[in-house]
Amino acid sequence: MKFFTAMAALVAIVAALSSGSSASAQTPPAASRSQISGTVTSVEADANQLSLKSDKGDVVSVTTTDRTLILRIPPGETDPKKGSKIALSTLNAGDRAVIIGPAPADPKTWAATAVLIMSKSDVASLQQKDQDDWKKRGTTGTVAAIDAAAKTVTIKSGTRTFTVQPSEKTTYHRYSPDSARFSDAKPSSFPEIKPGDQLRVLGNKGEDGAAIQAERIAFGTFRQIAATVTAINPQTGEMTVKDLATKKALTIKIDADSTMRKLPETAARMLARRYAPGAQQGEAPVGAPTTGGRGAVPGAGRGGGGGRGGDVSQMLDNLPAMPISELKPGDAIMVSTTQGTESGRVTAIMLLAGVEPLLTASPTATRDIMSGWNLGGGGDAGQ
Repeated sequence: MKFFTAMAALVAIVAALSSGSSASAQTPPAASRSQISGTVTSVEADANQLSLKSDKGDVVSVTTTDRTLILRIPPGETDPKKGSKIALSTLNAGDRAVIIGPAPADPKTWAATAVLIMSKSDVASLQQKDQDDWKKRGTTGTVAAIDAAAKTVTIKSGTRTFTVQPSEKTTYHRYSPDSARFSDAKPSSFPEIKPGDQLRVLGNKGEDGAAIQAERIAFGTFRQIAATVTAINPQTGEMTVKDLATKKALTIKIDADSTMRKLPETAARMLARRYAPGAQQGEAPVGAPTTGGRGAVPGAGRGGGGGRGGDVSQMLDNLPAMPISELKPGDAIMVSTTQGTESGRVTAIMLLAGVEPLLTASPTATRDIMSGWNLGGGGDAGQ
């Protein structure tokens, strides 16, 4: 998750500086000022320099002077008056920073007139709060319908259907074709949502549980694939599979953000009965892992259909991680992947093994289960 909260605060502070706060006297006129944000990688206080990895991935060298305003901003604050002046020497690798200065001739070399800092520990705290909020009030599903006139979106999440109701304050981001990380998502808008997109929404549910008052929406086009593994290369983190729908070969890359789980045989058979055509819906699978009964699993109500003992997405999240070395040729998998920009090559977001009974029982199990499993389980997606 190029996370929402911390950077929203820093961007708001930049806007405040531009509008004439007490700190703005030490910054250049708005017409000549530019800004860049990223993560501090190193600090050379004696040389009045710091290095930054920008949010676009560039390595940026930043030079300061005695006149450079360096402010540490408390988490969640948007008022620069509440920032505290600090010395360059107190910065640490991992701190988040917004650099303000004249637009540089070389985009990788900046002369800072102001440096706004949020400490690494404050960033981690905000990220954790954001993650907890998404677990509590977030829902993932596949866009089934869009009502442009009413400006609502219907999503299918596992066995349940929700109506997403945005407001004028709702923020939108669209994921990159090659990534489920929010850091790679771009600001978007309601008209860009398309049927079939996978969508994550943060917001409170209505009394009936079917309507969601959307505060944040992140969406993108992802693939949900049922496949058979044909070859694996644990060294490169890649596997070749046969897509059971198209019968074509596909290369799937497993990276640090990919979530991989394997269903125990008992759980797979219980899920197969649940998702079989004509089965009664709303029951949690027998044997599904829980943390102490109804409502005790953090994030209850996320995706997956709900019901006694929690939902399917909770069960999958609670399964132990599976390394790629546990897979072998011939294994059946369900996998949610990026759309990909290179033909025949995608990156795994979520992969579920041990699914043979499910694929046999239900032709829609891949869509129903993978659409409800939380998007971007390993990285920053959805924060």
